[in-house]
Amino acid sequence: MPSYPYHQVRFMNSKLKGSINMEEFINENIPEFRAKAWSMVNPFLFNGHLQTMFAGIRRFRNVDVLYFARQIMYADDGGCVALDRVVSKKTFDGVDTSKIVVPENQPEEIDNFIRYMSPKEIADQGSTDSNAIVIALTGLSGSSAESYIRCLFSKLSENPDFDLYVMNSRGCGNVKITTPRLFCALWTEDIRGVIKFFKKKYPNRKIYLFGISLGSIVMSNYLAQEGENSNVTLAIALASIWDLRGSSYFLENGFISSLFYSTAMTFPLMMLLKSHSDELLVNPIFKSQYTNQIIRKIWKLKKFDDIFTSKMFGFTCADDYYTQASPIYKVQQIRTPFVNISSLDDPITGGLQVGALPLDQAKYNPYMTMINTSLGGHVGYFKWNNTRWYAEPLARLITGFHENIVSPSGYEVQVDEKNLPKPVLINGQLPVLHKSK
Repeated sequence: MPSYPYHQVRFMNSKLKGSINMEEFINENIPEFRAKAWSMVNPFLFNGHLQTMFAGIRRFRNVDVLYFARQIMYADDGGCVALDRVVSKKTFDGVDTSKIVVPENQPEEIDNFIRYMSPKEIADQGSTDSNAIVIALTGLSGSSAESYIRCLFSKLSENPDFDLYVMNSRGCGNVKITTPRLFCALWTEDIRGVIKFFKKKYPNRKIYLFGISLGSIVMSNYLAQEGENSNVTLAIALASIWDLRGSSYFLENGFISSLFYSTAMTFPLMMLLKSHSDELLVNPIFKSQYTNQIIRKIWKLKKFDDIFTSKMFGFTCADDYYTQASPIYKVQQIRTPFVNISSLDDPITGGLQVGALPLDQAKYNPYMTMINTSLGGHVGYFKWNNTRWYAEPLARLITGFHENIVSPSGYEVQVDEKNLPKPVLINGQLPVLHKSK
């Protein structure tokens, strides 16, 4: 972890003797995340490219098996996402499927490990208990089936104090879209709506967010937009892409990155467009772009974002979209305790090679804690036995934070107001200190 010139926020409760900040909490409880800690990785996956490729090629379907009950959530614009809640196999199998009502326009069959919530399960929501809610925001075109989520949730599911959810973005995870557009890194309305839903149903519960890759960008943008009103107790980002322009340059110009990753990330997006083309063609902008002549030329992620993502959300081009959606320019607006885990050899985010990590900015925001590893790739982190390194310590961090800091009565977050970053610009300009006569 980098050193901080200013004190981090401090946490107090009736159980602690005095107060503690995140860096102290990690040093006392999570040795894997301490500065200069080391771990044994798979010796055959000795760099970021190998770690990343292994994560994409290896099948983990029978590892960390979880069962989910799905609820379709509708946003104000009519679009929908799927909230998949982790349930026990007994609960999964204990529902009479003939009584389950399939949401309108959604597929009857989802996955062998996912079913829709029963009417009773939906009606029974709403509680005043102290269980924490953990929401995972997936990577690009990801879903609750992703092994990088299941490895963490399988450990957290052993603790009855947590209710675990995965938010499947529009069109992902067998979710049929209901409006003529998908998602982007700056579209925060869906996670905002989900958090409002939970705060209404469970006003006394704490909410933890876990964002991975694209999901961490959406999470960071949401937290920056909401400031002190995020209703999130702790946010954790893994393999976050802080600077989309820097990442794009690294992704499109690196030999291996350009040849493999950019194409591999674009293919499932093109499949999403194809599977939802009937709904998307209602959008005149999409209709004008979705022609055989154009789509045959799309093999790289930036080209996809230039032609589809940016235009769908009103940006002029991919660079315009990347600039506006990059959380690196909004770090100082985050007012939620935030732990970021990044690998410096991540071939997709770009790491230090293109200055894509906000290391200096984070030092001046007392809410931020940066954990940087030398190896791990993009959502890899495979140890010698091919389990993911971050799953166990991250589960202990969330559990320990909830049980020892948040749960006891009198929980407080203290911050020295003098050390909070102050906005310099006024209406996008530097202030005039004096006028010449």
